[in-house]
Amino acid sequence: MFITAIANNKKIISFFLACIILAGCNQRVELGQAQNYAAQSQAQYQRAVSLYKDLISKGGDLERLSFELGQLYYRQGDFTKAIEQLRNTSNSQAKKMLAISYYRLGDFTDALEAFDKEENKDDESLYYHGLTCEKMNLFDQALEAYKKIKSKEFSSLAAERINIIERQVSSINIRSLSPATYQIISRSPAQELYPQAGALILSCDEKIEILPNNTQVSTLHYIVKILNERGKEDFAESHIGYDSTYEKIELEYARSIRPDGIVVEVGKRHIRDVSKYLNFPLYSNARAYIISFPEITEGSVIEYKIKIYRSQLINKKDFVLGYTLQTREPVIMANFSLTIPRGKNVYIKTINGEYNNFGARLLPSVEKKDKELIYSWQFKDLPQIMPEPSMPPESQINPTIILSTFKSWQEIYNWWWKLARDKIKAGPAIKDKVRELTNNKDSQEAKARAIYNFCAQKIRYVAVEYGQAGYEPHQAEDTFRNKYGDCKDQAILLVTMLKEAGFSAWPVLIATKEYYDLVEDFPAVLFNHCIAALSFRDQTIFLDPTAQTCPFGDLPVDDQARKILLFQETGYKIQETPSYSARHNLISQHLRIIVSPEESVSGEKVTSTYGMYDQAQRFWLLYTPPQLIEEALKEKIQEFSIGARLGSYEIKNMDNLGETITLKYSFSGPEYFTAAGSLRIMPQLVSLDTGLVAKEERRYPIDLTPLDTKETIFEIEIPANFAIKYIPENLNIDSQWVNFKVEYSRNANKIILGQKTELKKTLIPREDYAAFKSFYEELAKKIKQRIILERID
Repeated sequence: MFITAIANNKKIISFFLACIILAGCNQRVELGQAQNYAAQSQAQYQRAVSLYKDLISKGGDLERLSFELGQLYYRQGDFTKAIEQLRNTSNSQAKKMLAISYYRLGDFTDALEAFDKEENKDDESLYYHGLTCEKMNLFDQALEAYKKIKSKEFSSLAAERINIIERQVSSINIRSLSPATYQIISRSPAQELYPQAGALILSCDEKIEILPNNTQVSTLHYIVKILNERGKEDFAESHIGYDSTYEKIELEYARSIRPDGIVVEVGKRHIRDVSKYLNFPLYSNARAYIISFPEITEGSVIEYKIKIYRSQLINKKDFVLGYTLQTREPVIMANFSLTIPRGKNVYIKTINGEYNNFGARLLPSVEKKDKELIYSWQFKDLPQIMPEPSMPPESQINPTIILSTFKSWQEIYNWWWKLARDKIKAGPAIKDKVRELTNNKDSQEAKARAIYNFCAQKIRYVAVEYGQAGYEPHQAEDTFRNKYGDCKDQAILLVTMLKEAGFSAWPVLIATKEYYDLVEDFPAVLFNHCIAALSFRDQTIFLDPTAQTCPFGDLPVDDQARKILLFQETGYKIQETPSYSARHNLISQHLRIIVSPEESVSGEKVTSTYGMYDQAQRFWLLYTPPQLIEEALKEKIQEFSIGARLGSYEIKNMDNLGETITLKYSFSGPEYFTAAGSLRIMPQLVSLDTGLVAKEERRYPIDLTPLDTKETIFEIEIPANFAIKYIPENLNIDSQWVNFKVEYSRNANKIILGQKTELKKTLIPREDYAAFKSFYEELAKKIKQRIILERID
């Protein structure tokens, strides 16, 4: 029996082997037949196309021939060629295929136009019309199309789309749908405990995972309770910015939770995915994913969870993260975690720790697993940031955890210089422009100034924060041709043009005042801006071409006193941009008033501005319509005389960045003094805004950046029928914060007042606030006195 069984098994094995061999042979035969049929089919298709083209070239029934050739292309999936033929015919079936072809190619605008022209749409056409409307965010039209569909083939597809769009209010309570969310909401503190809040961030759960293939997945989950109208305004829509080149957003769910606990799901009609810079194709990858939450009322809760997939890290292997603890609303519970592969080192730094007066633990808990490390932080009851007048930017007062895997600034240099250096190339158009700008200029400085002025004034700035639309600049030629660019593109163009003119110039990465300043011992890509540096006469001149009203050699305030990373062919340098003296930022005013014996007045005021004030004044005058400038001046002169009338006004050097801008205007009015019997009291000529020190104590320092000087000369000519009864005493007060001078003098029938205020410190720490408040209020009292005259006729 045993031997017989073995023999039978051998026969079975042989049979199966034969079947396998035969099956393999049959598969090869069938594959060959399939390939032969496919070749024949393609040949027949090409032959049919050729015949149709030949018939069309001979004339005849062109509409029919175009339709049939277009239909052939359409069925073959060659939609571009199908469109060429189908748009030449009025056949109703051709109109349908034309519209669907546009949709299949992603040309939704033309698809929508084609569908709108189609009459008596069948269900397939209605379905694709609905899909097109969705792509164009026309959700009501999409629903209208879907609801007309009756056939079995498309009705289920249409019903699915309707459900996705509408997400109607269900009877589902959050308690049964998500017990965890219900527990968070039910434990939320009473609104009375947070009288300043517009909303409570009940839960903020953010998880960042760096995968072994150097991609990144961010999982963000938020639960926010709306307390009042301010909360509705701030949280009814959520905007998530992302770079579509490397990032993709996936919404797991989003919902509104009514005060009674009923869940209102966010449907597709409540979501928009839009370009942040629609009119600037170079930055179409900077996008915003917008969630609009339905049925938001006081006491309702919004909840959403998204994942952001990033296909590439900054330099394909490194990342930088910043986690701020506080927001403008209280945070009841927050969790933040970072998961990285073992073997990848992350460096952690905390800044603004001195403002952590609420006891948050800034050091992470570290969990080690076989293949990964998990850094995690847990926070509870984080107070809201309450704004104060003249407070520093949040980047300087909000406790922040920064994480970076960069080991050195050399790594950052190697990465970004590789992206930027090949973009610094002058093509023929740039070469011609540089020759035009520098021709007949009598000095090197004049040449550099002309190039800078062109880039600042003639290249339109697109305010895309550095990193929002990628880190790689465009070619200088692209920016020059398009006449617009973001900061890195404008800086690259300026550097290119300066180099073409023979200068040594380099791009610079900088974090402006609103961002985190460079820390030399902590390499990290925390820049939000890009400018240029020019080596000239053994000094470095920093230039910001995005500041269209900032003259050559000056800088916007937010660029001043910042540490920067300068990129040269031979390596990087860390330097600091200049901070200017108080005289650099000067506003000088000269006011002349003549009082008639009848007490009517005529006057003239001349204002000259320098530094920061010149930039601001020039911007206002340049971008404000003349009528609005005139109306603003008419409002201003009412301070001198009720019912005053504007005479003329003149603006000098508005378009000349190399010269200070001057505004001069004249006026007249029916009165000037305040009468008290025979006495006449002049308006207060010198004043201070004591609102700056209105608070008894402050949470944050006073930031008066930058240093500045204000000078005023006031001349009043009084008629012979007035006598001077009182002139206040001169003041010369020199404190640690400010130097303040007021001088009165008489010259025949003129009273002349000179005032000068020079700021000496820009930051008043909290511990110095009480002393500063006392000084400031006393100074305001001293200068409150007025000149008194007496009418003697």
